Amino acid sequence: MTGRTEVTPNRRGVRSRELVLDAAERVMAEHGFEAATLARVVDEAGIPMSSVYHYFGSKEGILLAVMARGADRFFADLPDLTQRPGDSALPREHLARVVSAATGTLERHPDFLRLLIVFAVQPPATGEGEIRAVVRRIREQALGLLREQIAVAFGDDPASPVTDLLARFALAAIDGAFVACQADRAASLAQLLGPLPASLAAARSTVAPQPADGAAGLG
Repeated sequence: MTGRTEVTPNRRGVRSRELVLDAAERVMAEHGFEAATLARVVDEAGIPMSSVYHYFGSKEGILLAVMARGADRFFADLPDLTQRPGDSALPREHLARVVSAATGTLERHPDFLRLLIVFAVQPPATGEGEIRAVVRRIREQALGLLREQIAVAFGDDPASPVTDLLARFALAAIDGAFVACQADRAASLAQLLGPLPASLAAARSTVAPQPADGAAGLG
């Protein structure tokens, strides 16, 4: 089911390949993987069927290429927020910048995110294991970035259980907000995710280990 990665396209071939991926992403996001036949993708892209087989080998190969390209674009679009803007910046201010950046990226790549969520819940029957592996890798990368940003905000260890829990909570909130916006066009990601920084700060104060009574006076 893997794509034809050994093929090195020329400049014209690169354009053809991108047209196929653009078309496949649109068709799959709108109609679902099963309804996105190769004929439909070819018709949408305006590329000969022979070129599709040459570069991808199969519809499953196209899907994997769509997901890989989408992940690369999505993560490359996120700004570098590894440092807080000044020592006086509050954790909530840093998290607000993170959420704002994520919101903008989500809004610029709706088809990719729609596919990612759909395949996380119900991957296609064909090549299910490989698609699950791709989805899992992308989501683990997203969790890693969230752990990093939450650790920067609070000065915590990125590998701590508390940071991991907060990252998973944040990802769940982002997933839910994105799905809600797909179901209700009157809703906006910025509106739904606006309370997330405050929620993360409140959640940390609830789940973070508290010092034992009298510990502050020791030493």
